[in-house]
Amino acid sequence: MLYDPTTVNNLIADLTQYHTTISSERENAMNAANKLLAEAWQSGNDGGGAGAFKQKHTTLMTDLDDLLRTLATGKQHVQDALDKAMQTDHKVANDFTW
Repeated sequence: MLYDPTTVNNLIADLTQYHTTISSERENAMNAANKLLAEAWQSGNDGGGAGAFKQKHTTLMTDLDDLLRTLATGKQHVQDALDKAMQTDHKVANDFTW
């Protein structure tokens, strides 16, 4: 199967955009959580809700970090496969790994 460099570059651009968007949303979530937790702990009357929220939020942030690492790795593997194909015969066998 031949590589279509334009299509593969579009995939790389899409992966880059996903990474950028998710990174931005992660940052927004962190900022919102920090504000929310600061207000909850200052009130002192949240019945443990702030602690439970923080635990769930930390789990979500860990999951997002894992997703961002996976996207970055996948993007690099696609780029490496494209580079290899462009340097050799423009054919793919098992070049793509995730």
